Amino acid sequence: MPGAVPHTFGGIEFHLYADGTAFAPALRTLFIADVHLGKSGHFRTFGIPTPKGIHDHAMASLHKAIGRHSQAKVVFLGDLFHNLQNKETADLRSLIATYPDSDFHLIIGNHDIDLPDWQELQIHSSMEFNGLVCLHEPPGSNFNANISFDASLIADRYPDNYLLCGHIHPGVMLRGKGRGRLRMKAFYFGEQIGILPAFGPFTGAHALQEQGQYFGIAEGQVLSLF
Repeated sequence: MPGAVPHTFGGIEFHLYADGTAFAPALRTLFIADVHLGKSGHFRTFGIPTPKGIHDHAMASLHKAIGRHSQAKVVFLGDLFHNLQNKETADLRSLIATYPDSDFHLIIGNHDIDLPDWQELQIHSSMEFNGLVCLHEPPGSNFNANISFDASLIADRYPDNYLLCGHIHPGVMLRGKGRGRLRMKAFYFGEQIGILPAFGPFTGAHALQEQGQYFGIAEGQVLSLF
């Protein structure tokens, strides 16, 4: 994987990687959003054929991402799991044990409904780092109404903070000549909120309509778009 792209948000420099993770050197913290471990197993439980290779790919990608910063704090920005625990989600505990010098934290997401009782994984509703508030769901978001977040609500609730979130699975839609279109996962940064792309391979991307800075992910690279 090519090197990371630097981007400063809220006075904190982040290194953006093509797997969708963001590392803040000054905080010694790796941020990962929306892994959705166990989703393929969850689908198979309900008789929907889903290749196990999806889960194997997700676990291998997690190892690579965490291994790049093996002594860093790891913060999952919600939806680490997908509904009920199963054999696939249990693999995460073995992964965590591989990195004894790292602390692992989960900010609860809407799909984290069956949390394991692991001492190695600390559970939070939110976290804060030097004025950076980490949440799963952006305030005011509403998928049914195609609303990613409410900037006025964020300004009222967090007048002195910047937010880093997941949940939305941000992406962009690029249009070429004729009917040519390309959808890709993307990092999004607005005036007061940053949203990381979904890490999981079985998650997709939602093309945002918000003004801001987008970093698309294509062919193993992070691209500054607009």
